[in-house]
Amino acid sequence: MLLKKIDRDISKDEWNALISNYKSKTIYHTYEWLEFIEESQGLKKAIYEIIMDNEVKGYLVGFRIKKGPINIFGSPFPGWTTPYMGPLINDDVSQRIFFEEFRNLMKREGYHYAELSNSQLDIELARSQNFIIETGITYISEIKSTPEEILSSYSKSARKCVNRAMRNNVVVETTTDNRFVDYYYTLLEQVFSKSNMKPTYSKERVKLLVNKLLPENKIILTWVRKEDRVIACRIDMIDGLWMNSFGSSSDKDFLKLNPNELARFHAMCIAAKRGVKYYDMTGGGTYKRKFGAEKTTTYRIIYSRFGLYCARNLAKHLIKFRNKIMKAIE
Repeated sequence: MLLKKIDRDISKDEWNALISNYKSKTIYHTYEWLEFIEESQGLKKAIYEIIMDNEVKGYLVGFRIKKGPINIFGSPFPGWTTPYMGPLINDDVSQRIFFEEFRNLMKREGYHYAELSNSQLDIELARSQNFIIETGITYISEIKSTPEEILSSYSKSARKCVNRAMRNNVVVETTTDNRFVDYYYTLLEQVFSKSNMKPTYSKERVKLLVNKLLPENKIILTWVRKEDRVIACRIDMIDGLWMNSFGSSSDKDFLKLNPNELARFHAMCIAAKRGVKYYDMTGGGTYKRKFGAEKTTTYRIIYSRFGLYCARNLAKHLIKFRNKIMKAIE
């Protein structure tokens, strides 16, 4: 096996066609999403062909990050609102050989640290080859075919919330209104302010995301209105059989009307009409179970040289300790 970097430019149509038949493909592999990362993070993508017996069998896409003298390969990397990426391969490619060649590639190109995250990768095989494994969680729901079936898949309490919202004359809509991002982010700031925090991503990043995906019909923007006031917003992405959640926000003064439950129900109904079968709600939160979702373990496969992984974790603990001290002083 050989991992060979592609040096020529690849168009959007060509790239999306190349990756269309890989079962490990996600919205996060698409050309539009790679552009979103390039522009939001100020990085340049690196694409490698996975070659076996002189035939291209897959692709590895990621981004080179420089932190001083340290070179990092992110596929993906924390902070990008991108839970998955990693290699695009099918069952005819040996993952054992892939992991061996990936390690060789990292050494050859001078990387000190790398992360891969992909649901199709063999975690135990990666562990046996001395890669570091980090676990996380998400919640995944099967999207039923009709609104009635979707609602029936919810818990009793969630069904009550959706029905209560409908009785209270709350209006839920899919929108392409160019004011959506302003409403979404204003409500997001309100949500974070309850914990004396600021949103973990900028308004500009949300605008960029919408501008990249909306023309391709790969994003569902949902808002909930009470009369003329927007009281909740949510963003979901769709690609093929999958929908992935990006985020949601709501007005704390109207939570008793259950706008968040109604918005998620609406998004799932729209996705069902577009042929989507699965909904990755992206991240933790036991409340997601009430929408018929099951808790699922996610994995990050980490390559680390010179003890960088341990140093990173130590730095994270020191920052948490410092924050606790500062809060105690305040």
